Amino acid sequence: MWSKGKAGRQPHRPIIATPALRPEGDFGPPKKRQRRPTGTHRLIDDAQKDFETAETRVDGYLKLRSKLFVDIGSSRKTLLKSLRFANELFLRMEQAGHRVMIASASEELIRLPVDVLEGQVGGREHVFTYSPRRSTVAYIYGVPIGLSIVETSERVEMQYVGDGRFIRKSEYRKSEHVGPTWSSKKDLPSGRLRLVGYSPFHGVPWSRSWTETTKDLLDSRFEEIVNALRLGALDLVTRLRKEGRYFS
Repeated sequence: MWSKGKAGRQPHRPIIATPALRPEGDFGPPKKRQRRPTGTHRLIDDAQKDFETAETRVDGYLKLRSKLFVDIGSSRKTLLKSLRFANELFLRMEQAGHRVMIASASEELIRLPVDVLEGQVGGREHVFTYSPRRSTVAYIYGVPIGLSIVETSERVEMQYVGDGRFIRKSEYRKSEHVGPTWSSKKDLPSGRLRLVGYSPFHGVPWSRSWTETTKDLLDSRFEEIVNALRLGALDLVTRLRKEGRYFS
């Protein structure tokens, strides 16, 4: 439990002056649009190596051998897309002056559980159960913002075809299979991504999520995402300072 005087200190970036905000949420006067970043972020370089030896779980998502990895949850089919999105997001954050890294153990930050199921199915949630030991965070104005990238899941009607195997009912052809069969619904990776930015502090809630659709991909919304994360960080700075936490 947190108590005053025991909060972790952010060792990476000093707090900087709060920027002036325009009504629409942009920061300061209009600037010339920055060039799209290139290269591979160090976290993604490490992640590519980690995912090479990952196992596929029964729910279709990959399980890494290590517990200390970048906060990305994906199926093998969507892995390249997930890594590409995360790479550009991290590079854009650092291009804006906000370092992205796996949180230090000394800061004792929490990770927000991420619901991966699309839509509402009977009012229930489907929390992604396999998660890293420590959060992936971006340090914005001196405060860490948690970042989780997951491939969403969708409810799919499946048909049993024997030998313990199910296939999508839309792909089932009765003439191609013999023996008893039945249908059931399962949650399967959808191929679509969800980004969640959140407060990694106990008792100081804040979160914002973006979920893509087939017509609205997340890689078309980087500017919106970066600005929203910066606004969230400003809110956390104010609240943490008011409570006498984190900052000196």
